[in-house]
Amino acid sequence: MLTLLISFGILSACSDASEDEPKTIIEETYFEGVATVFEGDKFTDPVHSEILRELDICEFNPSDSTYYASCIPENFKISSYKNEGKLKDAFILEMKAGIFPKNAEMPLPPVRHVVIFEREAGKLVKVGGFRGNLIGKRPNKKSGAEDLLIALYDSDDETLFHCVFKWNGKKYEFHSIERLDYGDGFRTLKGKGKDKQKTTQEIFQQLREKSLIF
Repeated sequence: MLTLLISFGILSACSDASEDEPKTIIEETYFEGVATVFEGDKFTDPVHSEILRELDICEFNPSDSTYYASCIPENFKISSYKNEGKLKDAFILEMKAGIFPKNAEMPLPPVRHVVIFEREAGKLVKVGGFRGNLIGKRPNKKSGAEDLLIALYDSDDETLFHCVFKWNGKKYEFHSIERLDYGDGFRTLKGKGKDKQKTTQEIFQQLREKSLIF
């Protein structure tokens, strides 16, 4: 049974540091919006319950005294990202802000968590992790998996970033910043060419250092 720690670091896909570097920004079609709503007390698809049972991050039969999160749609959302294959072998797990996952040392901070898993050699491996909101998806036939648009908020700088992540064949990697908001409305990243790429890299490192990407 897989025990999932709060850091989600027990199983991670191996990669070279270069794979995390932001890629050259190119114009593409925009994303279809995703608005996750956490509600309900029972999953309609039994596979969702099977996934949560394997991850062992919540209680299926909570008592009145338990403080761990219950395995219900009110706390968790599961969706696909691969163009082909079974959901149980590749899925996105969204976790409600502030819940207390089973086997964690403390509750999640007041922000949603998005963790992406793929099965390798029979085990579920984390191939992407974000402390933020999944707000968009778009098809990508070349990679075989959807591109993801994730909203990440840096509370220290009071800035909201909309970041694009793409599947590289092994995991989701940072690609670009779609737009950002310093508190006075959304805008695109200023600059051109190498200057823009340098700024993108600096922001990416900032988001990683603050564990908004993990």
